[in-house]
Amino acid sequence: MTTAPFDPSPQHTALSRLAGTWVGPTRLWLDPSGPPDESETAATVEVILGGRFVRVAYSGVAMGKPHAGELVIGFHKDAGEHETSWIDSFHTGTAIMMSVGRPHADGTIDVLGSYAAGPERWGWRTIIRETGDELVIESKNIAPSGEEYPAVETRFRRAR
Repeated sequence: MTTAPFDPSPQHTALSRLAGTWVGPTRLWLDPSGPPDESETAATVEVILGGRFVRVAYSGVAMGKPHAGELVIGFHKDAGEHETSWIDSFHTGTAIMMSVGRPHADGTIDVLGSYAAGPERWGWRTIIRETGDELVIESKNIAPSGEEYPAVETRFRRAR
C-alpha cells in the first residue's frame, strides 16, 4: 500500500533519520533511591505512512522477564507538537499512553503523558535525543506533587 506524498516539516525529516536498527543498555528504576535493573535492549525504527511517523519496536528483558513494546512518534504540523502513542508489555499494561510536547530548539523530543496509579494520576515524561550514532530514550515518573523520578533510560547505538 502506498501513501500520498506530503510536505515534511524539519521535525519529520529529523524523525526519518532515526530509521534503522539500534542496540544498547537499558536502566530501569522501580525504586528511584535504589540501583537500577540493567539489561540490553534492541530496537528497530521504521518510517511509516510516507514519512509522517516513525515506529520504534523494541524488545529486551525487564526485571528478568521478556519485555517488548512499540512507540509511534509523529509531529502534528497544525498543533506544532510532537505526539506519541506507547504500548508495552511491562509498563503500560492494557493501556495506550498518549503524550504530547513542543519541540526543543536543539531537536530534542520531550513529551508528557499520564497514567492512573490507584486514585491518583502520575505524569510520565519521555525525552528522546539523537546525536548521529546515539539515540537516548529516557522516561521519568512525575508524582502528583510534581517531583520527577528516573524511570527508564536506554542509550542505543546504531547497529545498522
